[in-house]
Amino acid sequence: MKHAKSLVILGLLTVASFAQQKQPNTTNQLHMLSKPAVVRILSGYVGRWVFKDRQFDTMQVGSGSGFIINPNGYIVTNAHVVDDIKQGDDAGKRTLLQNLAVQVLQAIGQPVNESTVSEAMEALGQEAQLVEFKRINYVFLQSGSKYPFEIKSFGAPIGAGKDLTTGKDVAVLKIEIKNAPTLKLGNSEQTQVGDQIWVIGYPGAADSEALDAKSQLEPTTNDGKISAKKTSTDGAPILQTNTSTTHGNSGGPAINEKGEVIGILTFRGNTVNGQEVQGFNFLVPINTASEFVRQAGTEYAASPIDKLWRTGLDHYWKSEFTKAKESFQGVTALFTDHSEATRLITEAQERIAKGEDKSSGWNFSVEGPLALLIIGGILVVPLCGIIGLVWFLHSRSKRRHAPTPTSQPLPTPRQPMSAPQPVPATTVPSFAPKTESFAPVRATEVFSAPTIVAPVKVPQAKLVFTAGPLKGQEFSVKDNVTLGRDQARAQIVIAETQVSGQHLWLGFANGKFIARDNNSTNGTYLNHEMNHRISEAELKDGDTLTLGSNCNVELTVKL
Repeated sequence: MKHAKSLVILGLLTVASFAQQKQPNTTNQLHMLSKPAVVRILSGYVGRWVFKDRQFDTMQVGSGSGFIINPNGYIVTNAHVVDDIKQGDDAGKRTLLQNLAVQVLQAIGQPVNESTVSEAMEALGQEAQLVEFKRINYVFLQSGSKYPFEIKSFGAPIGAGKDLTTGKDVAVLKIEIKNAPTLKLGNSEQTQVGDQIWVIGYPGAADSEALDAKSQLEPTTNDGKISAKKTSTDGAPILQTNTSTTHGNSGGPAINEKGEVIGILTFRGNTVNGQEVQGFNFLVPINTASEFVRQAGTEYAASPIDKLWRTGLDHYWKSEFTKAKESFQGVTALFTDHSEATRLITEAQERIAKGEDKSSGWNFSVEGPLALLIIGGILVVPLCGIIGLVWFLHSRSKRRHAPTPTSQPLPTPRQPMSAPQPVPATTVPSFAPKTESFAPVRATEVFSAPTIVAPVKVPQAKLVFTAGPLKGQEFSVKDNVTLGRDQARAQIVIAETQVSGQHLWLGFANGKFIARDNNSTNGTYLNHEMNHRISEAELKDGDTLTLGSNCNVELTVKL
């Protein structure tokens, strides 16, 4: 009986072990399959000026997302992501001159407004020298490699003007590369409200100083659904989604359950009380983008590494690490910049060394009801054998211990049998069925009294703007937030010339509310001490922060 019970336990453990071997979830599969073709794009200009023996550094650079649709390096993104480069170097120099004018006015203590900036630009254009000038037009792969891009076709960026087709905010870029991974284009006309989608890209909100440099090249995947099919002011089709996205996601792909691109994340809905509201974002349909792909003189084409990558992942998820490694090595042989394949080659080798490889032996693949039937047969047959063995051993044990008949002759019918002797009740086991109900047992009847834990107070702060474009508005901060002028990198956008793109970071650290100036041009000041700009400071209830030296933007902290 002991051996039989052990066999039963062993069988159950085998079933439990088998049940734990499961495939990754749908989001993880789509993320791994798609992300090698998703890229980060930096676009803009940086410059260094010399004016009256002083040096001034200026910068206007934005970040966005894109995806490769042809192995020869053709990339689809939004037009507004690369609009600075499209306008040309002369326009870039003028933008940097405007930044210089603001810096000089602040340095000499003059007011900064549209009139003074215009006058300063005119004077500086004749006296200041642009000693260094650099165009930033790079596509970054997840390996860290960067490639300068060329704009092959260009639509109308959002906000470019009523005379332009804002529903066609699409650009096609080209980098010099071969055998690059690609994403397949779907048919956006077949998309329905309620369809599940995933948006992949590089949201600025996912960047953090707490993360290493490699994490800045790791794309983020958020899931949601198509929530409406709408039309832009010029009649172009637009898809609305409730997927959470933000600045930096612009140009990133929205993919369906088949891993096909059905749209490009392009813009969000209007702010409410100055705050960005999630769940109302908009996509340019991929069928619209395809017009610009054709204008660029190219088309979607599968890469020779796409099938190898998918096959390698399938083997890896089945713990067939030798086969997976062979596929991944085929990927890197054709495309050395595939950092994910390189990483998984190492991981597969480590799993092989641990004896976890299942590549050898008889392998087959089935899905659906047939898989359940086969698995059920594999598990049920051994269990039935074990149960039969237990029953046989138990029956034989009962026969072995049955009482042996005595040699005393049985009484004849004429001889009355002696009355049976009573057996002490204490020696008779009771097998009578219990009559009590099977009501569920309360936890307090089984376990000791639970420990009462006081609710944890989640730190929260309020920012009340008392001066500037956001005067009178309040913002709640539960984690951290960046204040600045750049819509692509700041969560609270302040349209004020003295405010830098990413001017100030506010957030909680070790239970304290911290203000950290992000090397802003015009500084951050605490409690009106305008002679001392802060780099980092702990904030108390009622503290006042001033962004810029002219006191145009002020806010009060409430804790």
